[in-house]
Amino acid sequence: MSPARKAAPRRPRAAAAPIPSVPEDASGLGDVPPPLVYERTAAAAGDEGFDAATAAVFAAVAAVDVFCVAETGGRVRHRLGSLVHAADLAEHALEDVGAGEEEFTHLFAPRLPFDVLLGETGRLTAADLFLERWGDELPKDAVRAVKALVRAEDTAARATWSGKSATILDLATGRALPGPALLRRGTRPFVCRLVRLGNAFFPLAVERIVNRVTDEELLAEVRGAALLGRDVLKAAGLRLRSTKKGFGLGARILAAAER
Repeated sequence: MSPARKAAPRRPRAAAAPIPSVPEDASGLGDVPPPLVYERTAAAAGDEGFDAATAAVFAAVAAVDVFCVAETGGRVRHRLGSLVHAADLAEHALEDVGAGEEEFTHLFAPRLPFDVLLGETGRLTAADLFLERWGDELPKDAVRAVKALVRAEDTAARATWSGKSATILDLATGRALPGPALLRRGTRPFVCRLVRLGNAFFPLAVERIVNRVTDEELLAEVRGAALLGRDVLKAAGLRLRSTKKGFGLGARILAAAER
């Protein structure tokens, strides 16, 4: 998402981990108009067995990411300056822990365009600019998914099942939330971007948690990382839509500090 970054959108793999995450790189979409990126990514996700709503969220992430890559080299580059700056900070944080392009695409493509506010005032994000430019050419499901991603925040969660129906337990609130129509099974707590689309909640950009003794410890770590991420961005002159959108960057910086 920096000017030099040409990250392609990602496609889901049928044999991937049990909780859906951002789809894996699909080559050849970097120069495709965002509405067509959305259409192709949604179709690919459907072919891989994801339900339509989950596919719409995946495809919205991919389309907005392609839009941001194109626009940082185009006429509205100055309007996306805050996003480019935040992406650079994220990239440096990943480099500090030995991570690279794949981790950037998984961790930050589903976050920064929907989180970072552009300019010193107002509530505009890169996703809002995307809708201004392409909203009239997108299907209604795509517009709904982009707006849902703008609202979505990070939380600690756990997925449970009753038969084939999945429930997402938000550990921060204790609320049991209806999951998507198709959710791959997993038992450990996880940190995710929790996206509400219609009556269901979709865990996106999932980070699985291992070696955590209690849910309380996990929640404390999530809160600490979110505050740190917010403060790091604030020190750089950047603003987020909410504190709970600071987890991704903060978690990377915490990881670097612990090395």
